[in-house]
Amino acid sequence: MGILRIILALSVIVAHVGPLFGLQFFGNGVMAVETFYMLSGFYMALVISIRYHGRIRDFYFNRFLRLFPIYWILVLIFFVFGTLYRIFVGNSLGALAVWRECHDPLLWIWGCISNLTMVGADWAQLYGHLTNRNGEGVNGLIAIQPIWSVSVEIVFYLAVPFVIRLSKFAQIVVFLGAIALRAIIWALGGHQWTLWLYYFAPATWVFFMGGVLAYHSMTWFEKHGWFNRFGVSIGRILACLLVLQIVFYSGNKLLHFQDWRYYAAVWCSLPFVFSAFKNSFIDGAFASLSYPIYLAHYVIISLYSPLRHFVPPQATIYAVVFLSFLLCLVVLRFDASIQSRFKRIV
Repeated sequence: MGILRIILALSVIVAHVGPLFGLQFFGNGVMAVETFYMLSGFYMALVISIRYHGRIRDFYFNRFLRLFPIYWILVLIFFVFGTLYRIFVGNSLGALAVWRECHDPLLWIWGCISNLTMVGADWAQLYGHLTNRNGEGVNGLIAIQPIWSVSVEIVFYLAVPFVIRLSKFAQIVVFLGAIALRAIIWALGGHQWTLWLYYFAPATWVFFMGGVLAYHSMTWFEKHGWFNRFGVSIGRILACLLVLQIVFYSGNKLLHFQDWRYYAAVWCSLPFVFSAFKNSFIDGAFASLSYPIYLAHYVIISLYSPLRHFVPPQATIYAVVFLSFLLCLVVLRFDASIQSRFKRIV
C-alpha cells in the first residue's frame, strides 16, 4: 500500500503549502492523517499476528527503529541548518523563532521532551489550539510539528499487542467504544469538539480499530478463497479508485468533509489493495518513502524562507515537494546503515 501512502503524504504537503498541479487533494490534511491511522491499524494487526506473535519486545524495538532514527536525523538537520542561519544571517527559522520568544521554563521542558522523544507532541497541539486563538503555543516549540500524529500512533503501538490478544468480539466492542467516545466529545465539546476529535489520541482509535477489523476481514476472505481468482485485479482497481478519490476529493460534489462513506470505502478496499500489492517491489519502495517524506516536508517548510528570494510563489509547492523527496533520500541513506546494524525486520 505504498503508493497510497505516498499520495496521502503528498496531500499533507498540499494542505501545508498549496495546490499541486492545481489539485487540492482533501483540501486539508485531516482526512489524510486519519487514513494513515487506518493503514497503521491494518498493518500492525498483520505484523503482530504473523511476524511478532508472542514477541512483544521485538515488536516494540522494531517500531522504535522504524520511527526514531529517521526522526532524529531530520531534527538534527533542522537544528544545525537553523542555527547556522541564525549565526550568519541573524534571523531565526521555524521553531527556533518561537524558542527565542518563549520565556516559560515549563514550556521549554515540554518542548524539549517532545522534540527529543515525540511524546506529548499531540497534547502540545491540542493545548496550543485550545489556549491560543491563532493555534500557536507550546506546539510552536516543536521543530517538526507533524510528529503529533506519530505521537498518537505510538500510543496505539504500545497498546496494539494487547488489543490483538482480545477476542474479535472484544475488538469490535473497542471499535464501537471509540465511536461512542467521539459522539460524547461531539455532544459535550462545545465549539472546540473538532480539536478533541483530531488531537485527542483515544478519539482516533475508531480509525486504528477500523484498520484492525479490516485485517480480520482479509483473513476471512483468504480463508474462503476470495483472492484466488480476481483478488489482485479487484485490488488494483480499488487502489486506483482510492487514489483518484483522494486527489480529486475537494472537487467532488458527492462527498463532504470527513464523509463516513469515504472511510467505509477505505475499509472495504484495504484487504484487496494489500493482497494486490503485497509482493510488489515498487510499492514497497514507495512505502519506505512515505514516513520520511511526511516529516521531511516540514523541515523544508521551516527552512524555506531564504529560498523565497529565488523561487516564485507559484512554484513553491513544486520546490517543497522536490526538496522533500531529495531530503528523504539523503535521510534514508543514513538510516539504512542504522537498520542494517540492528537488523530491523519491518
